[in-house]
Amino acid sequence: MLKNDLFSALSDMEIMSQVFNIEPFEIYLLGGSGCVLAGYIQRATRDFDIIDLEYKSQLGRVLKLLEPYDMIDIQLAVIPESYKKRAIRLDNYKYLHIFVLSREDIIISKLGRYNERDADDIKIMLPDSDINVILNLSDEVLNNSDLYVKIKKAFIKNFISMTKECDIDVQNYVQQLEKLCRILQ
Repeated sequence: MLKNDLFSALSDMEIMSQVFNIEPFEIYLLGGSGCVLAGYIQRATRDFDIIDLEYKSQLGRVLKLLEPYDMIDIQLAVIPESYKKRAIRLDNYKYLHIFVLSREDIIISKLGRYNERDADDIKIMLPDSDINVILNLSDEVLNNSDLYVKIKKAFIKNFISMTKECDIDVQNYVQQLEKLCRILQ
């Protein structure tokens, strides 16, 4: 989907929510669709990535308008627990409360998987991001006691790879991550 298609799908969801008398609700977007909607990157994307806020089943008929979509469980994904503080509300929508995660939160989330597309997106977003915020969010993720050790280890390895590929000078932090990764073994 292109940017206009994404906005259109969200507009349709907002209209249908009003038609079905569904109380306004929050939705937090990340991934490629979030990046495109917020103007962080320009590219086509296949789906919406939505943080699972344990929506009631009645929302299924309006969320269906966003298909295909992925519900992201923050207990299983690399998403800082404080993401709502930095999320940006999309002003196009007056009835629903539609947000996109900050660049820094999306970068952190993309380090959970860190495939080729994620790496490309990060390289585009990084120059306009605050590296100190990224480091703080990385610490927040690693201090999340609910996040599986296996996920933390993958995140550390991906974070280190990203710093090398993007030539980010945070050597002391990388050394701390390498030490932490050994401890997690």
